[in-house]
Amino acid sequence: NNIFDYLQILVYNIANKKFFWGDYKMKKLTLLFMALLMFNLSFAKQKEKVDTTFTFANLNTQSESGLTPLKRTKILGKSRVEYFAFSGKKPDITKEMNKSMEKFIQQFKSTKNKTYTVTSKVTANNGSFVSVAFNIVEKDSKAGILSKETDGITFNAKSGKSLLLKDLFVPNYEKELENLISVKFTELGLPKSDEERFKGVSKKTNFYLENDALILVYNNNLGTSFADGQAFIPFLLKDLEGIIQQ
Repeated sequence: NNIFDYLQILVYNIANKKFFWGDYKMKKLTLLFMALLMFNLSFAKQKEKVDTTFTFANLNTQSESGLTPLKRTKILGKSRVEYFAFSGKKPDITKEMNKSMEKFIQQFKSTKNKTYTVTSKVTANNGSFVSVAFNIVEKDSKAGILSKETDGITFNAKSGKSLLLKDLFVPNYEKELENLISVKFTELGLPKSDEERFKGVSKKTNFYLENDALILVYNNNLGTSFADGQAFIPFLLKDLEGIIQQ
């Protein structure tokens, strides 16, 4: 019933000379043997293909990703950007991550009036995801002001692809998450910006992950006008069960 069993019998018979055919028929038999072997190897390879769909199911925060973050610094015009490159035993994954990272940091290239000083840290690194948070100081020479922002980039550790906020959640999650965000603002005692400025959830909402938590970030008074206009809204992943991908 198993191709491997058939091949073993075939090899045994050949080895013990139980076939008394001519050279021509033996060559045909050898070709058949090789064809079956190639088919079985191809089938096995397809069967072993790993599902890389992102999910928090079976998350083990102590598991190793096999990915090593390497601190790097790049000068982009007049901006100075600290970021991370990644190395590991799976070059296809690290290549995808490094490509996305290079694209991500290009947003900090200086312009005529603005320069950026960017520092970064790895906030999560496990078998499911890798996340990096960036602290950004923007200098606007024309306006003569400094402003601070926080952003992040998160990767699926199984594929190397960068994740959007919507990739972390089930479809139609927005309303439920916005309700949870409003509760968090109240718990933290943060006054929300007016409704026209405050966008609870959008594709532009900044975020990063810790091993057991999601941190939403609102910059430039988009969440609150309190203090420096930044709001960090943390959620333990266990408190988001029902709307995160599992």
